Amino acid sequence: MAPRAGATTLAHAAIAGLLLQAGFFGFTYAALRVGVPAAAAGLITGLMPLTTALGAALLLGERLRREAALGLALGLAGVLLVVLPDLRAPGSVLGYGCMLLALLSLSGGTLYQKRHATALDPRLALLVQLLASLVVLLPFAVTLEGLRLRPGAALYAGVAWVILVNSCAGLLLYLWLLRHGGAARTAGLFYLVPPATALLAALALGARFGWHDALGFALAAAGVWLGQRGAA
Repeated sequence: MAPRAGATTLAHAAIAGLLLQAGFFGFTYAALRVGVPAAAAGLITGLMPLTTALGAALLLGERLRREAALGLALGLAGVLLVVLPDLRAPGSVLGYGCMLLALLSLSGGTLYQKRHATALDPRLALLVQLLASLVVLLPFAVTLEGLRLRPGAALYAGVAWVILVNSCAGLLLYLWLLRHGGAARTAGLFYLVPPATALLAALALGARFGWHDALGFALAAAGVWLGQRGAA
């Protein structure tokens, strides 16, 4: 039988949701809006296993080996190789700053969820997270976007994907995995984000992906792989 959902447990779930939902998605979409390429955003998100493993060692007592430190260095080198050429573009510093905040929100939310809210049923946790994020993000949507919509197939498909796949199915699965496994090991699944995002961006958006980007992605992938060897 699932434990009773008290006020404290629900509050913990809401805080985790503000980081996992409002923080991560909010900062990511803000970065994309000011011009951060989708592939670069995916690459930065892909560092999450390393930052989470480091945080899990410091905050949750999960074991961390020296391979993780080397993996973090390699991953950062790969990210810098990809994003440095773009930093001269207008708004790029703001955009990549938002992506850094998105990465920290995702890692922080993962650690907070693992430490304080895994006892809660993932379905109830997701509902609380979505409601808490709605309260925080709705004022920004009204102020910045005016809730204006341009009806069309692309709009409906995009909104359906963001709601059903990103915020519901993806996060529900993620919460379930956190409930049944370590934070660092669960976060390791995010190593799939950079190559998948780069491929989809190239196919759907015609985004560039030259040898320079391939080298950066390879370094980051090697860093994440090495870092996961150092996670307990």
